[in-house]
Amino acid sequence: MSKILPPEQLIADLQHTLQQRHPRPHPIRQLLLSGGLTREQLQWWAKNQFHEFRNIHRFFGIRYQKCPVPELRRMLLENMVEEEGEDLFGGKYPSHRDLWVQFAVGIGIQRDEILNYEPLPGIRAALEMYVSLVQQSHWAVAIGTGLVFEGGGPKRMKEEREALEKHYSWISSDCLDFFRAHEYHDEGHGNMVVDVIKQHCMKVHLQNEMREAVKKRADIMWLQNDCIYHAFVRPSLPRETIQEIEGRLE
Repeated sequence: MSKILPPEQLIADLQHTLQQRHPRPHPIRQLLLSGGLTREQLQWWAKNQFHEFRNIHRFFGIRYQKCPVPELRRMLLENMVEEEGEDLFGGKYPSHRDLWVQFAVGIGIQRDEILNYEPLPGIRAALEMYVSLVQQSHWAVAIGTGLVFEGGGPKRMKEEREALEKHYSWISSDCLDFFRAHEYHDEGHGNMVVDVIKQHCMKVHLQNEMREAVKKRADIMWLQNDCIYHAFVRPSLPRETIQEIEGRLE
């Protein structure tokens, strides 16, 4: 675009861009929310998702390092503390990494197995793509890419937790604190991301960069799901199920 969008219009434009990029949930998410994953498929999903959670300090650290605004750095630091374990400072939850391990153990994965698991090559590549995107972007754009995950985090995490409780009754509710922690924290994180975009992306070139960056982040998250879906889920699905969940994407 060649003109500056007002703050509220910019946010609406970015959200529309994301909606147009991937109009429907990924097939693996459709299956997760409807109870369509087997125990083994859920375990593969958990093991491969863990790669980003145990490396989250890499892109969070870059955001913090690049940010020139002291007040925002304090908020980013608070965000990192929550990720690394607010219990260090008297908070409720341990690190989100440890909470995911707790979830993995709760669905039948051995602790050593999840900690030592080597993810799919595409999962590793997706993480490097995102680290590179954050590293190469303007500092406000780097933070703004959080609109894709943290912006919708509370709703997404609530949907996943409720689906796990409803459709996978063999899972103990005690191991779902990862989802509860994100339901609680991501609303504040998402608000911060939106404020950064509104206040610090008020130039044409930054708005254009922001638009391309959220598309790239959305594509990276889609790639992560694609890797797991095609490796561990799709080969065992009936043809009619594949047609149903993939046909919705046309």
